[in-house]
Amino acid sequence: MNINELVTNKEELIKLKKAEIKTVKGGLSSITKSNANAIKGVFKDNDNSLERTIVGNTYLWMDSHDDVHAKGCFSKSIKETKAFHLHDHEFKITSKVGEPKKTYEQEIAWKDLGIEKSGMTEALMMDTEIFKDYNAQIFNAYKSNTINQHSVGMQYVKIDLAVNDEASEVEYKVWSDNIESLGNKEKAIEKGYFWLVREAKLIEISAVLAGSNELTPTMQEDNAEADKITSEINEPSKDTQPKTRRKSII
Repeated sequence: MNINELVTNKEELIKLKKAEIKTVKGGLSSITKSNANAIKGVFKDNDNSLERTIVGNTYLWMDSHDDVHAKGCFSKSIKETKAFHLHDHEFKITSKVGEPKKTYEQEIAWKDLGIEKSGMTEALMMDTEIFKDYNAQIFNAYKSNTINQHSVGMQYVKIDLAVNDEASEVEYKVWSDNIESLGNKEKAIEKGYFWLVREAKLIEISAVLAGSNELTPTMQEDNAEADKITSEINEPSKDTQPKTRRKSII
């Protein structure tokens, strides 16, 4: 869909987005581990439970849904409801990974996420207690620090379309007001547009193989090391993988 079609059909597209739950559409980025600056988080191991801080989403980063989450977009939802910690967006009792102790938004420097950009962004974080008897395989994966991608299950509430086209006055203003704050603005410039998510309802955070937003690690031991997320985005010219979404069951 080109820019003119997006602008023409904007209201209908927003209605469709609001009618669905966004989950994961990953696999377009290569993630590597290396040293990074410390990011505060909990890290505690016991025989049958673990405490970890996980990142569900990093804001001001264009993801594989062409979405950019604005700072504070989950603030209202966090106050109103308690999100779940699941795996693979399976919304079932048997899919629980742990019990969230705290869900919050926290400012993080781009450099602490391995991004060569000055200034700060904000991340959606969860302090969670992971239980072995919920899912032993995932418990062991967290224990061995091999789960380093997460994804949110969410519903859109307030969305704007941003386009790099001065002829579309309203949408171009959203673009010009926000483009310089993006951590990967080159991706947005290549696309020529993005969807700005101003508010969303958080339902759950899942451990996944590859998230829509690759800046979603698990914090590491003693707050002394965090995974530096280096994205080598090798996107094809057109999406080759369908979006994985499921209808709202809430």
